[in-house]
Amino acid sequence: MSKKLNILMAVLLSGLVLLLVSTRAHAGGPFSSKNKLGDVMMVMSPTYALGMTIMAKDWAGTLQLGESILAAQVASEGIKALELERRPNGGDKKSFPSGHAAGAFSGAMFVHKRYGWKPALIPYAMSLVAGWSRVEVRAHYWHDVLAGAAVSALFTWVLVDKYVPKGVDVAVGMDGARVGFKTQF
Repeated sequence: MSKKLNILMAVLLSGLVLLLVSTRAHAGGPFSSKNKLGDVMMVMSPTYALGMTIMAKDWAGTLQLGESILAAQVASEGIKALELERRPNGGDKKSFPSGHAAGAFSGAMFVHKRYGWKPALIPYAMSLVAGWSRVEVRAHYWHDVLAGAAVSALFTWVLVDKYVPKGVDVAVGMDGARVGFKTQF
């Protein structure tokens, strides 16, 4: 399957999930409030990433996606448990870091690291909307959103490898003062 078809299928899968979520949401659908919009985007970005792994039949990537999201969420919740900062709305002291941002950016950063920056533009946009909504509803400050993104970046860049399609063999060699590489399909 071509890269463009994989991306299209991931987008369509994400749209299907969004449609399912919107039919289950309370009156007005998922976009009836900024808060609900952030909730949906937090799920959509990793769903997009999952769709890409499924379309590519990249089962190792599916596992790495799960590991990186789980690690980022556990770390975010662990930091929140320290109760370092009160939310801007005066609620609890679990503002730092944003778990919504960590979840959303985990999907976007996974796609970026594994498949490249171009297919990551859509989940990055979703992640930015999720972060914006959390600030807009006064659940977080911008630095909470940035910290959530940083937590997900850390685990993504440690746990996720670049995707090399099956059947592609890349070798790097050195012969005296010359360095070269060979790609075999």
